[in-house]
Amino acid sequence: MKYLIWLSNQCTSVKEIVDAMRTQGIETDLLLVQDGVYLADKGCLHSAEIKELKVKVHASKHHIEERGIGSRLVVDVNQVEYPEMVELIMEKYDKVISL
Repeated sequence: MKYLIWLSNQCTSVKEIVDAMRTQGIETDLLLVQDGVYLADKGCLHSAEIKELKVKVHASKHHIEERGIGSRLVVDVNQVEYPEMVELIMEKYDKVISL
């Protein structure tokens, strides 16, 4: 089973959620949108936590550009446009969790 966690703000508890899912054998990736993209910014206190999770991180290219942080990303981020986001949500993952 493959889950996608949709983060639209600077959630600080995502590590606990990913760790709990791993114990259940659930593969988990992240989708950062709106202010959630700040979690991949080197200025964010929680960006190191995201990097340590070793999960695939997708992020809205539009939201990264809007906030001017494209050159400040600390994790390898798959920047996606809206059609790719819809494909991730509807086709690529079994479940989507919004935080």
